[in-house]
Amino acid sequence: MEKYLKARLQEAGIVFSKTHNLTFLLDLLLPIEPEWDIFRQKLLGLNAFAVAYRYPGVSADKGTARQALGFCKEIRQTVRLSLGLTL
Repeated sequence: MEKYLKARLQEAGIVFSKTHNLTFLLDLLLPIEPEWDIFRQKLLGLNAFAVAYRYPGVSADKGTARQALGFCKEIRQTVRLSLGLTL
């Protein structure tokens, strides 16, 4: 998800720093994609997957993982459309 958001920022010529924080990236995108604020809570939930679940000791149960995957698919579709990419 992070790479899709960064791709949209890059496409728009918006400068951003190195980060894994999905809601930070969203905030940078809102001036050009204000309707994407509806994804805020989902991206907030996905932030845990960006770092915490990457390392040993913390894992998501199947339900949480499935929910996260659903969020990713939904947001991915929106960003790909915005970038003019096929679904």
